[in-house]
Amino acid sequence: MRPKVVILILAVGFGLLAIMVALKAVMAGHSGNAGGQTPPTEANVNSQPAATNDQVVQVNPDSSNTTASAEQMRAAAIEKELDAIRELQDQADGDNNPTIISALLEKVANPEAAVRGAALEALRLLNDTNAIPGLQRAEEAITDPRGKVAVLDVIDYLKLPNVTPDVPPAADNAENNSTPKPNKHNRGTANPNSKRGGRDNGRQAAQPQ
Repeated sequence: MRPKVVILILAVGFGLLAIMVALKAVMAGHSGNAGGQTPPTEANVNSQPAATNDQVVQVNPDSSNTTASAEQMRAAAIEKELDAIRELQDQADGDNNPTIISALLEKVANPEAAVRGAALEALRLLNDTNAIPGLQRAEEAITDPRGKVAVLDVIDYLKLPNVTPDVPPAADNAENNSTPKPNKHNRGTANPNSKRGGRDNGRQAAQPQ
């Protein structure tokens, strides 16, 4: 064989070898990239529940704080209504009863049971029958059986007759002051002349004639 042919064959063989090595390297690179992308995906999947747990832990304190603040606001609103009812009771003087009754009837419609109970007790203590029509309307609007019973109890109390006689205290004092009282120093005092006269008469009768 000629040397030139041998060299050509060897060159072609080396070229094919180089091409095969290059192909293997490219395929190995693709498979490495595919395998390297999978772990981050798993890491992301595994990290999602952790993030969710963190979010849950952060949300729970907020919800408890919101509930506590809501309860505090409710208690403050109830106390404010109770203070208003006490002020209305202090302002009642007999002449402004219609105004006081109207304001207390509005409190009877309050959604809080404590406020309704305080308003009903204030109307009972006011003891004014003019509150009966408003209480009857309030009883019709209430759906709670216990609330209805509480309103009906106050209505029945206001309908009771007043058994205490309305006697002005000044008249009693005037009658007591107009009645004369006996003087204990003059009680049983006799006329001194009557005794002396009796003694003189007895002496004259005893003298002989």
